Amino acid sequence: MSDLRSLFVLLLIASLSGCGISPTTNYGKLDLVSVSGTITLNGQPLAAAVVTFEDPTSGAYSYGLTDSNGRYTLKLDSVKSGVTTGNKIVRVSTARKILGLNSTEEAGEPSIEGSAKTQPEPEKVPERYNKKSELTAEVTSSQTKFDFKLQTK
Repeated sequence: MSDLRSLFVLLLIASLSGCGISPTTNYGKLDLVSVSGTITLNGQPLAAAVVTFEDPTSGAYSYGLTDSNGRYTLKLDSVKSGVTTGNKIVRVSTARKILGLNSTEEAGEPSIEGSAKTQPEPEKVPERYNKKSELTAEVTSSQTKFDFKLQTK
């Protein structure tokens, strides 16, 4: 019985440690297309905004960050660019943080300098374009450019 228990413990440790094998994604099985566009707010380019195209069924999303001209290109993850085809909910936020995109901290939490936390930046984009987004896009192999003209009023 102790041999069985030892084997179980070894299998548990091996599974938790991962045995040095990292998970891989088979990108070939995904129907990815390159998506880009421009975001403006009140007629002006919206810089440093996180743009996500979210699958309404699974919640999976691709993301990008606008440059100083409001331009973005979406990434599936830190390795691969692109978006899966289909209907998407589009969200735009100047306050959202994504690790490796616009944040060096886990889960985009505010950093701690000394004993005081840095205040998060206020959201410049109305909720109807982010948390309660009304923006949608249908991504196809022929429809890959999406420009959004956002208004605060």
